[in-house]
Amino acid sequence: MSDHVADDAFVVADRSLDLATGEAAFTYRLAGDEFTERLTLDTDLLPGADPARVDAALDLVHLVMGTSYYKLRAAGRVVVQRPVTKAQAAVAEAAYTHGLGEFAAVNRLPVPHEVAFDLELTDERPAPVDRGGQRDEPGALLPVGGGKDSALALVVVQPATALAVNPTDAQRDVARSAGVPLIGVRRRLDPLLAERTRAGGLNGHVPVTAINSGVATLVAVLGGFDPVVFANERSADEETLSVNGARVNHQYSKSYEFERLFAAAAAEVGVTYFSLTRQLSELATVAAVANLPELRGEILSCNRSYTQAHMGFRDGGEAVQRWCLHCDKCLFTFLCFAVFLTPEEAREMFGGDPLRDLSLVDGFRRLWATEKPFDCVGERAESAAAMAHLAGSAAWGDHPVVRALGDEAASFARVTGATVEGFLPPRGEHSVPDRYLASLRRVLAEARPPVT
Repeated sequence: MSDHVADDAFVVADRSLDLATGEAAFTYRLAGDEFTERLTLDTDLLPGADPARVDAALDLVHLVMGTSYYKLRAAGRVVVQRPVTKAQAAVAEAAYTHGLGEFAAVNRLPVPHEVAFDLELTDERPAPVDRGGQRDEPGALLPVGGGKDSALALVVVQPATALAVNPTDAQRDVARSAGVPLIGVRRRLDPLLAERTRAGGLNGHVPVTAINSGVATLVAVLGGFDPVVFANERSADEETLSVNGARVNHQYSKSYEFERLFAAAAAEVGVTYFSLTRQLSELATVAAVANLPELRGEILSCNRSYTQAHMGFRDGGEAVQRWCLHCDKCLFTFLCFAVFLTPEEAREMFGGDPLRDLSLVDGFRRLWATEKPFDCVGERAESAAAMAHLAGSAAWGDHPVVRALGDEAASFARVTGATVEGFLPPRGEHSVPDRYLASLRRVLAEARPPVT
C-alpha cells in the first residue's frame, strides 16, 4: 500500500472489538469525512475465541461492509490500510465491482464497475482449527431472512442456530416455528452516511448478502459455530440485465461465483461456508415449504413490509409485518406458492389474492416478459412456467390475472421449453457436504405436487 492517499480514494481504515461491551467498530474515510459503522454482538459469544481468527474475521467484515460508504462517490479507488490475504482481497474486489453492478447501472456509471485496490497482501493466516477433541460443538449457524429459503434450511440443517442482523418479527417467527434458537446482531450505519446522501451523494443497492456473510463468519468464529449455511438458490446466478454486453446481477452476492470466493476466505478462519439450496429452483423450494403448513404460515418475503405503510396492527396496537401483495417479490412468491396451494390456502397464507386484481397484470407480466426486476425473484422462464401451469389448472384457471396472462405465459414457456415439472429436480454445481445433501433430499422427497 502506498503512503500517499489521494483525496478521492475510499479508505478502509481501522476496526476494533470491545470484549467488554460486544461492540465492533469499523472505520472508513472518504473526501475528508470519517464514517464508523458499529455492530453489537452478544457478549456471551466473546470469551474464549482465538484472537487471530477473530482478527481475520473482523478484517473480512470490514472489507465488504465498506461498500455502503464507498458508493457515495464511487471514485474507483479503494485503499486498504491493514494487510489482507489473497482470498480476502478477491472477496473485496468482487463485492466492489460485480456487487455494485446494479448501483452503477442505476446511477449511469460505467458498467462493469471497475475499482483499483491499493493494498498489501499477506500470507499470514490463523492456524488451522483442530476439531478432533471437540464433542459439544454448537452446530451450524444459519442466517435467516424470514422467507421460504431460510425456512427450508432451518428444517433441513440440525443442530442449528439462526442468525439475524437487526432481527425482525418475521425472522423471529420463522426461527421460533422451526424450534431453533436465534442470535441477533445489531447493525448501526453511521448517521453521516444518510446526511451525505441527502446532500447529493450517490445511492443504490449494495451486496447485502456479502455483508451478512461477513457478519455470520465473525459470529461463527466467536461462538464456535460451523458451518455457516445460507439458502441461496440457483436463480441467483441469472443476471438481471445486460449493459453493453456486461452482466448486471441484483443477486450477485448470492451467486455461486461469489459463494466460492467467500468460502475460500471463510476457510482461512476455520469456517465452512456454503448455500444449502444452490441446486434448487425457487419452485422446488416452494414445493417443499408448501408441505410444511405451520412453517409456511410464518414466512415473509416482502421488502415493503419493513415500512409503516405496509404493517398491520395486532390487538393493543402492536405493529406486525405483512405481505404488501404489490411488490415484485410478493407477486413472484405468491405465483410460486399458487402452483402448490389451493386458492383458499394461498389466501390464508398471504392475506389476499393478487391473481384476482387486474391492476397487477403488468406486475406479473414483468416477471418474465421484460428485464427482470431489481429484486430477489426467480428466473424469467420459471415465472412463465408457473403462470402457464395455473392457466391449465381447474383451481386457478378462472382467476382474472391468470385468464389475462395464461396464453402469453404459455407461449413464452414453450419457446424456452420451461415447465413446472422441469424446475423441480435439483441440478447444477454446488458445495453442499454429503450429510446435509442427504437431509435435503429427504425433505424434497416429501414436497407437495403441483395443484391441478
